[in-house]
Amino acid sequence: MEYQPDVKRITGEGGIIASVAAHSLGEAIGLQPGDVVVAIDGQRLRDVIDYRFAIAEERVTLLIRTAAGDEREITLTKDPDDDLGIEFTEPLFDRLRTCNNKCPFCFLTQMPKGFRKTLYLKDDDYRLSFLYANFVTFTNITEADWERIERQRLSPLYISVHATDPFWRAIMLGKRDVPDVREQIRRLGQIGIRVHTQIVACPQVNDGAVLRQSIEDLIALYPIVESIAVVPVGLTKFRFEGKAPKTIRAAIQVHETPEWIDTNWERQPLWEDPTTGSHPLHQPELGFCSRLGAVTDIPLRCYTPAEAADVIDLIEPYQRRCYEQFGTHLVYASDEFYLLAGRPIPPAETYDDMPQYSNGVGMVRDFLDNWARARRRLPARIAHPTKLALVCGTLIAPVMEHIANRLNQIEQLTVKVVAVTNQFFGETVTVSGLLTAQDVIPALRASGCERALLPRVMFDYSGERSIDDYSPQQIGAAAGMPVAIAGEATELARYIQALARSDR
Repeated sequence: MEYQPDVKRITGEGGIIASVAAHSLGEAIGLQPGDVVVAIDGQRLRDVIDYRFAIAEERVTLLIRTAAGDEREITLTKDPDDDLGIEFTEPLFDRLRTCNNKCPFCFLTQMPKGFRKTLYLKDDDYRLSFLYANFVTFTNITEADWERIERQRLSPLYISVHATDPFWRAIMLGKRDVPDVREQIRRLGQIGIRVHTQIVACPQVNDGAVLRQSIEDLIALYPIVESIAVVPVGLTKFRFEGKAPKTIRAAIQVHETPEWIDTNWERQPLWEDPTTGSHPLHQPELGFCSRLGAVTDIPLRCYTPAEAADVIDLIEPYQRRCYEQFGTHLVYASDEFYLLAGRPIPPAETYDDMPQYSNGVGMVRDFLDNWARARRRLPARIAHPTKLALVCGTLIAPVMEHIANRLNQIEQLTVKVVAVTNQFFGETVTVSGLLTAQDVIPALRASGCERALLPRVMFDYSGERSIDDYSPQQIGAAAGMPVAIAGEATELARYIQALARSDR
């Protein structure tokens, strides 16, 4: 999961200290968890980026507000490379930058009510892009933001492009008058900022010829653009709540319902009925819907295996071309396309240095390669007869069966792949990262297993909560078995090694 800020801890009053390292400068000057770093050298801090820049001086003066509400100034002399040894509760100290788009595929509008509030937060903050590789659209950037990005060298940044053509990008962002992302990327290059890009592809909308143009345009921006990832749209059963028509237009209109209109977001014009039949781009006096016309009546749906194969076939020639021209493949189809199409996962060199790993590009290959090494350290037997469940989404299940076949060669160990059908979000959601405890728990109860390994990606950034707010311990208690988390092949191997040494 992308990093999700907790707005309750973003007070606008400075950075709240979460922890102070032992024997650090922070401990030496008496800083404690709960204290707030308000300013350094008179500059009020907006985020952890400001803190890092301000603290990199030999002599600094801190304005601290204690947990009791008292303020004090502390001046210290130090090595410029030394920080205070403190961690903050949140990386942002001032107001979070929210999203002003109405993307038809926006996952937040596909969620039911009742989850924790942070899961409904429509963030689009370039600072989180720099800090955590969160993808942002760059549709809410001000001149002051441009100046800061240049001054503080916030590189690389991660931009959701979806389509380079302004007309099609307007459709994919669900709003009119979008900035030309190609010009924005050029401007970033001029100030020394590098960019990673993603395209969320929707069948018969921004794939095919539109995808070709987007890839061509982004390749032309190399080396400013360091990677281009194409990922398939994900749709849950809550997208339209059973209503028809299930179109791009209907998906954008979801953003205009009362529960999604928020005064913190830019208010977009409501859709209007078309009044003429002329070309939509020649009707600037009409509303967004009228100017787009029948284009937005295209159904919003998931990819079929054959269509996933078509996307791969479109991308792979560009990879070969880029490698010959630049020495990097540059363009990547996400793992999900290969799994859906039933195609072999490409070798590691195809992913270069895996610049979009956290976006699901190269994860499966990395797991398989690490597994090939980790399996050599597996024990021949474990201490006690054990039935172990490997929990995963249905998409990755064939890969996990390959892992289970090897584990079942270990004496006294029986491993079962528990591929959980996503009843909560709908069967079209097949990835492990969107599994809920509500689906995993009954699957574990029915598995006949005694222990379970859960995928790391089904939990939040800290690994503590599932999307429906269960801890791993709560899942284990409800399923009636001990559970552990594994995100990498080495973690899986270490777990098996521990079983071999276990006295129960």
